[in-house]
Amino acid sequence: MLSPVEALRKLREEMVMDRRRLVDEQESIQNVQAEIEAIDRAIADEEALRIGANSKSGSVSV
Repeated sequence: MLSPVEALRKLREEMVMDRRRLVDEQESIQNVQAEIEAIDRAIADEEALRIGANSKSGSVSV
């Protein structure tokens, strides 16, 4: 059986590990969000290029 101090230390260690997992998950979420935003910018750039090319050639795409 653990002493009260040992039990508290074990609980603390478990909480620290939980916090580390949460931080890792948060960083992962932030990385995914940054990737989504980069893709959104790339889509907007491609659409702008396509619109620009179509307006110069006089054609209209549907």
